[in-house]
Amino acid sequence: MLHLYVMRHSKSSWSDPSLDDFDRPLSKRGKNNAKLICEFFIKKNYKFDYVLVSSANRTKKTLNILLKKITTPRKIFSSKKLYLANEDRIIELIKTIPKKYKSILLINHEPTVRNLVKALTKNQNNNHFKLLNYKFPTSAFAKINFDLIEWKEIKNNGLIKEFIRPKDLQDSKE
Repeated sequence: MLHLYVMRHSKSSWSDPSLDDFDRPLSKRGKNNAKLICEFFIKKNYKFDYVLVSSANRTKKTLNILLKKITTPRKIFSSKKLYLANEDRIIELIKTIPKKYKSILLINHEPTVRNLVKALTKNQNNNHFKLLNYKFPTSAFAKINFDLIEWKEIKNNGLIKEFIRPKDLQDSKE
């Protein structure tokens, strides 16, 4: 079984309009929401073997918040090529990941995160999919399971098992 966690970066700050989009930092709310998602990962005992992260400031800062508390992944791949990559490019990259890595966390941007989940899942009639298709907010993540042993076999054969937004965790006091 392979697990892919697709996460949108946390909320960025627009306080300095002179900054390039790539360089925007996290807002206070973004930092708090990343911590909230991190606590959920810990509570659920989610561990990531491999992390793919856009090298934009806000995605790297989101990952840095998570890394303060989660088990350190065996490999982290950060690249500017992920910043404006579409879902097809990301899928091709995931397909190259060795089968020894069973759990991947991707931290990236909209609309790529939503489009990636749509492209990889076959159970699109459930509530998780409907929610994320409506809006994939900052700090939210989707968990997709593949009944496969190698990443090179992924296509639209994944099952979305969770879609968690920071709002869900605040509302439930989880």
